[in-house]
Amino acid sequence: MTPKPGAPVWRWLAAAERGEAAAAEPGARAQSKDRFSVTPEVRRLLALWKGNVAAVHRELTARAARGEGEPPPSIPTLHRAIRRDLTPGEWAGLA
Repeated sequence: MTPKPGAPVWRWLAAAERGEAAAAEPGARAQSKDRFSVTPEVRRLLALWKGNVAAVHRELTARAARGEGEPPPSIPTLHRAIRRDLTPGEWAGLA
C-alpha cells in the first residue's frame, strides 16, 4: 500500500531533498526566529492569573492598547508556546 501524495511522509521526503537539516530530523518543524516564545513577563502573568491563558491574553491585549508593549499573539499561539516552553512541573505549579 502506497501512502497518498499529501501524506506527511511525502512532505518529509520532499523537505529532505531540499536540505540536510530536514533529512537529519524528519517531521521536525523548522525553527523560526519569528516564533513566539514565553517571556519572563508572560511567566509572571501566568503566575498572577494562576495559569489562565485567556486572562494573560486579555492582560497583554490591554497593555498593548495602552501603548505599553507589542500586541500579543493569538490565544492558540500563546497556548502552543506555553506547552512548548514550560515543563510539566512549571505548568502544574501555576495551577
